[in-house]
Amino acid sequence: MLTDLDEAASKVRTPAAKAFVLEAISCHRAGAQRAAVISIWTAACVDIFEKIRELAASGDPESIQLESRMDRAIASNSITARLEFEREIVGIAETKLELLSSNESGQLNRLREDRGVCAHPTFSDDGSQFTPTPELARMHIVQTCEALLRHPPTQGKALIEILVQRV
Repeated sequence: MLTDLDEAASKVRTPAAKAFVLEAISCHRAGAQRAAVISIWTAACVDIFEKIRELAASGDPESIQLESRMDRAIASNSITARLEFEREIVGIAETKLELLSSNESGQLNRLREDRGVCAHPTFSDDGSQFTPTPELARMHIVQTCEALLRHPPTQGKALIEILVQRV
């Protein structure tokens, strides 16, 4: 069964991420698959950034440190610092915040890789550029919405700690 893209977009929690999801869907429908992949990657990053901020506001020590690091990268105006944080964002979401399972993390890492070859020249021997299929772009949109964008910033670690305290 195919997931309806409009339905997937309707479940996205935050307005900022939702705007990028809707852009990705519009690009996909218009046949601009590279742009769709780039937009859905941006939605994932924006969502994780917002979840870091939400968790930091709730007092989570790990998130407070991550928010501080993220703010330093933004304030530095250093593309290198921003790119470094972006390169680590999926690992941060999986291991430090436990927002993703290892399978979901693998899906988002594949999206990150595909975004890279969509946004940058691939320098292939024959001069051709990577062109994602409509099915690949659609898969990235659906998986990102299901694995990440529709869920609140509930840390796996925080849930485990609550359960342990109740026992």
